[in-house]
Amino acid sequence: MRGRWLIGAAIMCLVATACASGPSSPDLPGPTVTTTTEPPPEGTVIVTISNGSFRPSNLDVDLTKTPIVRWIHEDVAEREYIIVARNGEFESPLLTPGDTFEVDFSEFEPAIYRYNATLGNSRVPGTVDTRPEQ
Repeated sequence: MRGRWLIGAAIMCLVATACASGPSSPDLPGPTVTTTTEPPPEGTVIVTISNGSFRPSNLDVDLTKTPIVRWIHEDVAEREYIIVARNGEFESPLLTPGDTFEVDFSEFEPAIYRYNATLGNSRVPGTVDTRPEQ
């Protein structure tokens, strides 16, 4: 008799647990998904800003094919960025999520351009190398 009572109690616990989860609320936001449905314009290289870093952070740019670099802010809303070249060649306005910034490197001499953005007390580094292949 005692065994039946334990089995019955275990079955009731399983049923109660399964019913308690219920369906998800339609008011809860789903996961954030970013998709790119079209390629960048011809001659443009895309750099995303996400999770506190540039992706890719180091670029080799062929000025005859892709002279334009476009940065796209895809990070969280609390983060704002200003992209600044080390030697002052370029500086973006304040970038908030969804903002973009472009530089046409064909206007500069071929070189390695080091840039960064400040995130709190840290600097997020990146480089664009426009020198011809060695």
